[in-house]
Amino acid sequence: MGGLTLTIITAKATSLNYGESVGNVSVLKKLSLGDGSQKTFVSDKALKYDMRRKGKEEKGWRLLDEELKNYVAGNTVNGTLDVDSFGKAVLKSYEEFDLFGGLFTNLKTEKKVKLSYGDSVKRVCPVKVTYAFSISKFSGDMNFLNNIDAYNRYIKHVEDKPEQAIANSEEHTSHYLYTVTVDLDRIGVWEKEDGTTEEVLDSKEKTKRVLNLLDILKTLNRQIKGRWENLSPVFVVGGAFSVKHPFFMEGVEAVEEAGKLWLNVERLRESYGYLPDGEEVVLGILSGVFGNENEIRETLGAVSVAEAFNRLKEKVREHYGVS
Repeated sequence: MGGLTLTIITAKATSLNYGESVGNVSVLKKLSLGDGSQKTFVSDKALKYDMRRKGKEEKGWRLLDEELKNYVAGNTVNGTLDVDSFGKAVLKSYEEFDLFGGLFTNLKTEKKVKLSYGDSVKRVCPVKVTYAFSISKFSGDMNFLNNIDAYNRYIKHVEDKPEQAIANSEEHTSHYLYTVTVDLDRIGVWEKEDGTTEEVLDSKEKTKRVLNLLDILKTLNRQIKGRWENLSPVFVVGGAFSVKHPFFMEGVEAVEEAGKLWLNVERLRESYGYLPDGEEVVLGILSGVFGNENEIRETLGAVSVAEAFNRLKEKVREHYGVS
């Protein structure tokens, strides 16, 4: 049994996830704290969107698409879809379904098909992603927006507008903190209704999919409102453990002061007490980001972020027995 978990602090990024607009104001996603202050956040869905995007662009992942109708037709006999055959075929062909799961209802060929069991085809995701919360608090900053240059050149002519549109958007720049936890034993495995499982992928392909995910996390970015924001880690702590648990989700606490991050080393060290005895923690930091960098290196044995990801990859290979 094994679970991989990483808690990450990202590089500084700006205004990563907007919610509903209020009038002409674009509003950032935020949560209120007990003291009445607010932090901005990036939803798990937004983070997974960019993980899937990079998987497709950089790793050749196949994302769920219209070709699924052929999988439905190919596993339907006399109007009944074999749920297990369909699920295994999709898991094997689509990395997205394997890693992030999915739910299919009302499946059709020429007409709606019956299922061999249940009322849907579903896969609970082996890769769990939390919200990414800002390290610094939101202070209500706004950006007054207009595009007078574009308006003067063409908008007023093609849209017949008597005046340019004015808008406002909330803005916030911060490091962000989030956790990813992977159930390594469920990658490439189809789970049947009766509780039994069937191996769909060999160890080599399982390893490849998880290593690709680690590569994506190391260079994660987000494209929003014409900007390209860097979400690469400046801090990562994690490992592959015999107990499946997001060990460091509450253990990582940092504040930003005078342009530097300050990590609560004692809190993180105490969180190690939840770990199974004798199992190794991997911790990496980017030089120059933390005000207490020396303490982190000396107390927690920090290495570079790149080295930390290399060690995490090695632990994944060890779990699957792949060299």
